[in-house]
Amino acid sequence: MRPLPILTLTLASGCSPPPRPSVLWISLDTVRADHLALYGGRATTPHLEALAARALVFDQAVSQFPETQVSHWSMLTGTLPGVHGDVAGARDSAYTGPTAAELFAGAGYATAAFIGGVTLRAQDCGLQRGFSVYDDAFPLDPRDLRRPSGEVAARAAAWMEAQGDRPFFAFVHLFDAHFPYTPADPARYDPGYTGAFDGTDATLGPHRDFGQPLAAPDLAHVVALYDAEISEQDAALGPLLASAPEGAIVVVSADHGESFEHGYLFNHRAVLWDAVLRVPLVIRAPGLAPGRVRDQVGLSDALPTVLALAGVPSGAPFHGHAVAAPGAGPGPGGAVFATTDPYLPGALFAARTPAWKAVWDANADARAWDLSADPGETTPVAVPAALAGSPAAYRALLAAHAGWTRPQPRRPPDDPATGAALQALGYLDPADRPPTPPWIP
Repeated sequence: MRPLPILTLTLASGCSPPPRPSVLWISLDTVRADHLALYGGRATTPHLEALAARALVFDQAVSQFPETQVSHWSMLTGTLPGVHGDVAGARDSAYTGPTAAELFAGAGYATAAFIGGVTLRAQDCGLQRGFSVYDDAFPLDPRDLRRPSGEVAARAAAWMEAQGDRPFFAFVHLFDAHFPYTPADPARYDPGYTGAFDGTDATLGPHRDFGQPLAAPDLAHVVALYDAEISEQDAALGPLLASAPEGAIVVVSADHGESFEHGYLFNHRAVLWDAVLRVPLVIRAPGLAPGRVRDQVGLSDALPTVLALAGVPSGAPFHGHAVAAPGAGPGPGGAVFATTDPYLPGALFAARTPAWKAVWDANADARAWDLSADPGETTPVAVPAALAGSPAAYRALLAAHAGWTRPQPRRPPDDPATGAALQALGYLDPADRPPTPPWIP
């Protein structure tokens, strides 16, 4: 990747360095890139698009774990998912290195997180580490499991405005696009639909995952409901972005996408198709020229990039790399690695470049797709030689971080309602998870 310049200032002798910029990091849970108008999709998001006009837009940003908890741990530590262990089973990460919040707090920043979905509540994932405020308390509706994005954004905006001149790191998690798909205006993108599928679990449950197929008009309507949720969620970004200081670094990302293809419907956790791996990533920063970045990056690259832009030293053991700073470049070999939950049956491992993707299953059998000629991933081919060593490369990267992990005993949820909610979303399974380290191909 060609290095992307950052504005640098030369200070006269005796002058104080300029204050470090605040950081607003917004995570759009379950938003796939290709459905956004920003990436050529149908779902219009005028507030996100206005931000993108002044920012770097990454066209090939890749999630490295298609579930909320571990993907956020990976994104907010700059490390691969494998170092975090069984977050869903232990309700915390095995990683002992610093989080984004700890790094910014150590640099004198105020830190706060505002959570919109049950999966990132502190009691269930441990992500509160380093945050002085972790706002995750809201009534749990077993039919929905989310807090409305407008409420989350309003609480975050009020906190940011209360910080005055002190730099802050604010993390905002918006969950509206996650299943179930129940927008306020279900006719927004499919006004002529007269069928029975309304986006709720009651109608979609039998068809979820590898369940019963849906007729094409019904599936198209469900996809339209998902797109409508994305567009409606964008309304919360307006006041939220307006509350950030003009010189703030603003990041908008997603943890993973959602699948409506390949017979796997209305979920994301069990597959590594591009539908769940390609996510939006937009970064605005002082002195960073706007534009599109065509090269591939992983979500573990986001934190090193933001720290470099903020001028905050870390010394953290990142797997990711700063990709909008002097000397920036792609990861080793140019491939991004991703895995499904290795503690569950049917685990998959993938290595992706902009041109190729290879996926290994638990039997170490592999298939590949030529993404340039076959972006829909319909016709598997032999694994290209350049990706054949990816499993060994992934193991080596995890082994180098072995000293940054701790034992991780499994802990059940504190209350039955939370346990039932997480199981309904697929984050906990009735079957016991294996006590041994997970399969890596």
